[in-house]
Amino acid sequence: MPPAQFTRRTALRGMAGALVLVGSPTLATMPATALQVPAAPGHQPKAQRAVAPVNTSATRQARNLLSFIGAQYGNHIISGQQESTWIDGPDYEMNYIHDNTGKYPAIRGLDICDAPGSTDRAIAWWQAGGIPMFGYHMGAPTYPDNYEGSQQTVSIDKVLTPGTAEYTSFVGRLDNAATRLGALQSAGVAAIWRPFHEAGGTWFWWSKGGGAQYQRLWRFTFDYLTVTKGLNNLVWLFGFNGTPAASASYFPGKDYVDVAGADTYASDGDYDPQKTMYDETTTVVGTTIPVALHENGPIPDPDLLQQTGARWVLFNTWNVEHLTVSNSVEHLVKVYQHAYVITRDEVPNLR
Repeated sequence: MPPAQFTRRTALRGMAGALVLVGSPTLATMPATALQVPAAPGHQPKAQRAVAPVNTSATRQARNLLSFIGAQYGNHIISGQQESTWIDGPDYEMNYIHDNTGKYPAIRGLDICDAPGSTDRAIAWWQAGGIPMFGYHMGAPTYPDNYEGSQQTVSIDKVLTPGTAEYTSFVGRLDNAATRLGALQSAGVAAIWRPFHEAGGTWFWWSKGGGAQYQRLWRFTFDYLTVTKGLNNLVWLFGFNGTPAASASYFPGKDYVDVAGADTYASDGDYDPQKTMYDETTTVVGTTIPVALHENGPIPDPDLLQQTGARWVLFNTWNVEHLTVSNSVEHLVKVYQHAYVITRDEVPNLR
């Protein structure tokens, strides 16, 4: 997310809550319709989409996850919440949502930078019936590997040229991420993977070199993690910033993207469905790829999403006050109790 939003933190506190294990039949034993949650009242469901993973060696779990996402696209929105790790422990946001709504988000957003423990939390979330989604505020190669480092400037040519210090640093960071994501694969866990997010923005090193260089970086990373490192448990999410039409040159192509998306941070209490941004995204990536609101502050109103045809397949509310201040408790209750919104207890067993 952009710097101004990322650095806002508060000391609001939530109460402790417990994860609840969910038992469901596996997809292998369910009919295809079991992927689809019943339609919200008054909503005309769209036909289920057959979505093939861009990684032809994808694990069963990754295929199940992508099939589930595809089945919801146009029919429901999957709830998601980014964790923090500095306010009352990493379950602060999850407990806040559950304490106020009685529900957990289906997706738990994590970051490779938030170590230690994120891998274990992702595995536990999956085993509890949820979906982990990993981003990575990777520092510019040779700079510190943290959020501040991600705002530095580096030559993409050097990053992708073997023998340079930048290449060595970059590959080392991919190796670290592969170790973390590989632990999920060994545990039979699939995850949504959204590297180099907010493509087209001017704040992260990976976008500063322009669209063509960004595409080179994305494709190298895809090949390195899938072919060289053998990671087959990932659903690849490519995320634009808030101006997809202006950033169209950053799209790496349908052969490298399972889910596309965009993001923006509306003002506190503004539950607009972001239809214009949704339409811009589909204009660039087409209608066959599910489209996600991969970061948000205020959660779009589910009724307005249906009324306007802003068919985001998931939302991922950012942490701390982007959850607790940007959204009223009354709005959270509406969202998490709404028939159009998928919560963790409604996710089938994707194992």
